Amino acid sequence: MDFVCVCKSCSKTIQKDFLYCPWCGAENAEPGDSAILENVFSQLEVKQSSDRNVRIKKIESQLAEIERSLDGFFKK
Repeated sequence: MDFVCVCKSCSKTIQKDFLYCPWCGAENAEPGDSAILENVFSQLEVKQSSDRNVRIKKIESQLAEIERSLDGFFKK
């Protein structure tokens, strides 16, 4: 991943050769700042956890609908 770095202003990953961050317009950050990377990965973990919980709720809802349909089918 030598071609990316992290913006010190918004903490989003950007291409290393960008002069300015396309997300916030700040000057490009130097790669290797561990505090910024930890912030980025922390935000990523929170997002992934949230997305996973949304998917689980959707699957639970779909399973409940399937169970209702099967109950109606077998009662006939």
